[in-house]
Amino acid sequence: MARSASGWLCLALALAVVFQTGFMPVNDSTAPTGQLARMTLEEKVGQMIMAGFYGEKPTEEARKLIQQGHVGSIILFAYTGNVKEPLQTARLTNGLQAMAQKTRLGLPLLIATDQEGGVVARLTTGATELPGNMALGATRNPSLARQAAEITAKELKAIGIQMNLAPNVDVNVNPANPVIGVRSYGEDPKLVAELGAEQIKGLQKNGVIATAKHFPGHGDTHVDSHLGLPVIDKSRQELEQVELVPFKRAIAAGVDAIMTAHIHVPALDPTPDLPATLSEPILTGLLRKKLGYDGLIITDSMAMAGVAGYFGGVPQAAVKAVQAGADIILLTPELTTEEQLDVHKAIVQAVKRGELSEKRINQSVLRILRAKWKVGVFTDRYVPLHQVPKKVGIGKHHSRALAMAQQAVTLVKNDANLLPLRLDEGQKVGIISPYSLLEYVQRHHAEAEELYLNQVNPSDDMIQAAVAMARDKDVLLVGTYSANLYPQQVKLVRALQTLKKPLIVIGLRNPYDIKEFPDVNAYLNAYGFRKVSLQAAVETVFGANQPQGKLPVTIPDLYPYGHGLSYSHPAQVWPQAK
Repeated sequence: MARSASGWLCLALALAVVFQTGFMPVNDSTAPTGQLARMTLEEKVGQMIMAGFYGEKPTEEARKLIQQGHVGSIILFAYTGNVKEPLQTARLTNGLQAMAQKTRLGLPLLIATDQEGGVVARLTTGATELPGNMALGATRNPSLARQAAEITAKELKAIGIQMNLAPNVDVNVNPANPVIGVRSYGEDPKLVAELGAEQIKGLQKNGVIATAKHFPGHGDTHVDSHLGLPVIDKSRQELEQVELVPFKRAIAAGVDAIMTAHIHVPALDPTPDLPATLSEPILTGLLRKKLGYDGLIITDSMAMAGVAGYFGGVPQAAVKAVQAGADIILLTPELTTEEQLDVHKAIVQAVKRGELSEKRINQSVLRILRAKWKVGVFTDRYVPLHQVPKKVGIGKHHSRALAMAQQAVTLVKNDANLLPLRLDEGQKVGIISPYSLLEYVQRHHAEAEELYLNQVNPSDDMIQAAVAMARDKDVLLVGTYSANLYPQQVKLVRALQTLKKPLIVIGLRNPYDIKEFPDVNAYLNAYGFRKVSLQAAVETVFGANQPQGKLPVTIPDLYPYGHGLSYSHPAQVWPQAK
């Protein structure tokens, strides 16, 4: 019987999968079930581990994790040397997939990274640097949020990354939060929910798994869970009204993965010192049963102090996370390869001892395999290297990113209409900043000198040097970086104020800095230090960009949510998102 062209195509694809995985799938929905039936317990547990390693190329350590530890997923970081530039990263992911293809079943890897945008972005050199979540929150524009996610997905997919550990849908209601801040869209749960849902859609419609994090909500903490165990001491009703709102919306938007938080929430599980990551009432009782979520649950890094220091160490904590309902155990390279393999062994032994049922393992592995099928990695695990420069860091992506950053800039204070700056040719601008602004300033005014701050808490000597440099300047432009968390930055600004020069401050991370020096002449928020945000902020200072942003948070005792000045109107207070 003659075959149609589409029939031959289907046969070719099926044969390709046979070649790669050793079995003939029936269709996308039944293939994972067939794979599961062929797997040993050790292979199943390996699929539940997302491992990390050091190196810009596939290393012997990576080979051990993939071929001996059977790991099903890999996480890439910049600090480990995994991610340097797009072409190198694409070669790395192809090499890792080749290692996976040499295993008994040849199952492809799920490769992930944290490409939130803004301050948390692993791939920057040669790629599009996008403004982060709070910048998007300042625009109030859901379309921009989706566009940012679409750009991110296209660039990640082009280099062989199928899972983004983003978006962050924590509601940042605590100005002292040391770990979330601008990684959140803002303090309004409805705004966070709306923009988060748009980013989920933008990622997943372009073939990348989105990960809403950090469940059940990390926005109201004053402890960094990398360093300790934060406690969210709120009632169940308060959590329902704030923290859980974006996660419910994410689930409704069809999010493929949710990451847990290493936080203790007594209202949801009163067990002393128990992180949500290890809580069955939270992961299974609340997330699975009450909220009806059936996608992937992935832990935050199990090497973090908020979980690693409890319950006997990482291997035992990992077993407890699986018991609680986690599908993927995230292990980062702070753990050695042997320590990561010990986690695999601990979970296998827990099954053999009867602490975990193989049925429970099967549930997680089936979800993982289905996710891999959904993003097409079974039939298309390798990326064409020649396409990378055509898809990553391209001009139209950069133009869109700059437009987003421009719309985000929020003018909070502008005494005596100091801004936009109008300077005579000979007047001098003094710049003091932890991220260089000089290039962007000199596009508008040639007479400028910059003192670069090489640390977020400048020394007293550096402060004295800044004051000395500033003495003969006519106007001062200062970049600050979450100054409310770094007292030496506050000391610097106050020392510069004693010179009685016009002083403009640009907040380059968290937006609360002005609370520490409310009497500066002008203050605007860029919400990030990526190049597009720096350029947009300076353009706003000199009037080449009209400030449009609206505060997505309250500046306590000073400025309300929605406050934002423009150059054509003295003040605007905007309604909250509906």
